[in-house]
Amino acid sequence: MAFYTEEKERSHRFVLALRMGLPIFLLSAVSLFTLFSQLHTTLSSLIILSLILLAMAIYFIFFLINQSSYERITDSVTYTFTPEYFFKLYNRWSKTQTCTLVLITIDNLALINERYGMKNGDFILKEAVIQINDFFALKEIKKLPICKYKGGSFILLLLGEKENYSSLLELFCAKYRENSIHEIEIAFSVVSLDNKFFKDQEEVLTRLYELQYFQKDKKIEDDYDDKVIPSELEYSVLRALEYRRYSVATQIICCELASIVEVTFKLMDENGNYLHQSRFVPFLNRIGKFREYEEHLLEIVVKMAAQGEVIHVITLSAATLRNSLFFQRALEFLQRYPEAQNKIILVLDEKEYSPNIKRFKEQIAQYRAVGYKIGLDRFGGNHITLMYLKEFQVDFVRFDLLYSRHIKEEKYQNIIQGLNITAHLCGAITWIGMIEDAESDKIAKHLKINYRQGNYHGKITNINENIKEVLK
Repeated sequence: MAFYTEEKERSHRFVLALRMGLPIFLLSAVSLFTLFSQLHTTLSSLIILSLILLAMAIYFIFFLINQSSYERITDSVTYTFTPEYFFKLYNRWSKTQTCTLVLITIDNLALINERYGMKNGDFILKEAVIQINDFFALKEIKKLPICKYKGGSFILLLLGEKENYSSLLELFCAKYRENSIHEIEIAFSVVSLDNKFFKDQEEVLTRLYELQYFQKDKKIEDDYDDKVIPSELEYSVLRALEYRRYSVATQIICCELASIVEVTFKLMDENGNYLHQSRFVPFLNRIGKFREYEEHLLEIVVKMAAQGEVIHVITLSAATLRNSLFFQRALEFLQRYPEAQNKIILVLDEKEYSPNIKRFKEQIAQYRAVGYKIGLDRFGGNHITLMYLKEFQVDFVRFDLLYSRHIKEEKYQNIIQGLNITAHLCGAITWIGMIEDAESDKIAKHLKINYRQGNYHGKITNINENIKEVLK
């Protein structure tokens, strides 16, 4: 069965051939009419004209062959639309009706190319397109515009709002969750977005990849509302950042000699509604203000820590910590509030290993030298944390929440015990979150984990009223 994209490629080439061949036909017709309309037509003039027409025809044929390579509308590997043609189609459709874009990505394509070779990687791409086309064809979507955008990403164009396809995409995910092609495991991820509020092509693409990122990171909540006009959201984010509208909450971390609390923040609009991280974090990154946002947060925490003996914990991005401008601001905060020295733990969680680990190691040492403590998050769940633990000196490590959820299981306890010993031998203090009952707390103490955190020891407490004095 031919794909819709292949049918469009053939029709496009046919139209191109007509467009290029019609001038030759008209020129031949005019020339022959002129020749035979003369009173005296010789055989030599007929032969000369025929040769001229033949030369022109050959020239136009080669020109057509060459031009067709530039006007190809499908990818040479997967036979899906090229991005240029696909988005011309999208822009034409979106002017008159609501469209939904679906981003389907082979998440492990890089691993497939590395392990099985580029040739097998291309084969997987072709077979993936067949699976996608066959699935939607069975659901009576016969003419499916599909584009290979980049890497292992395919974008589908569907008519109508995304709610019309939510159950269909859930079925696709369920069917291909445990998928393999020729004994090669394939991991699909799927996100969708309609153009009710996102009209611009670049804006739609950016938002699709943001949704994919937060879906993989499991940061999209069940009650997440995607019906927010981008311009209004961006205005709210910038105003919230300008006026420092933060909801601040703390949670006690128990139970060794030092008192520790974790500080968490949420951004609020002018009506007091929370702005979801999956929306404002990518936006702040795009406009280069995410460092400024985290500087605000650190300043608040430094002021809070300077007012007592309690150690405060704040989670920041590793990219921000590596920023030299941020380090200068962090140093200024401690110089302004020296009482906060050694009472702030900067926790980082990173998904990719730093490309310049030597420089990062020096920066971590600088933070510790001026009076900050360093913590690593998702210990045991993120292999980058374990790699960083062996690279530079840290003060705290927090176990991945996976171990908190399964702490009552013997196998998990054995792994926790081994990881805990490893961290202690590396000079780090350990702590575990999401301790919800006495039994879990007892097990954590038995495993010699230094600190425990969760609703059993204290729920998250909003301190917005008290923080107003701190922000002055």
